[in-house]
Amino acid sequence: MNQHVTLPSEVQEFYNAINQYQPEAFIDLFTPGASVKDNGKDIKGRDAIQAWGEAELFSAKVRYTIMEIEESGEAIAVTAEMEGEFNKNRVPAPQLFRHEFTVQGGKISTLIITLK
Repeated sequence: MNQHVTLPSEVQEFYNAINQYQPEAFIDLFTPGASVKDNGKDIKGRDAIQAWGEAELFSAKVRYTIMEIEESGEAIAVTAEMEGEFNKNRVPAPQLFRHEFTVQGGKISTLIITLK
């Protein structure tokens, strides 16, 4: 993990909410018009993000371990290893994902998720 980059509290709370199974705290981290791009799927707005979070994260009991943090322009990119109760055949082991966050006004406005 890059010790020279500070993880914004909103981003740390994203991982805390998922790892501690707190769907209400999770959705409160996003702006009303937020968007998530998850390996090609576009999810727009808090209602859609909430449904995506339940289907892809919370129902699978996903947990993340942060491996690396980097600044990427105005965004923060985090590489995290994912564990949980999901079909591991869909994702090569180890399950490493890059999450690129843009934060505005103390909330996550965009999140782009790609395989690492």
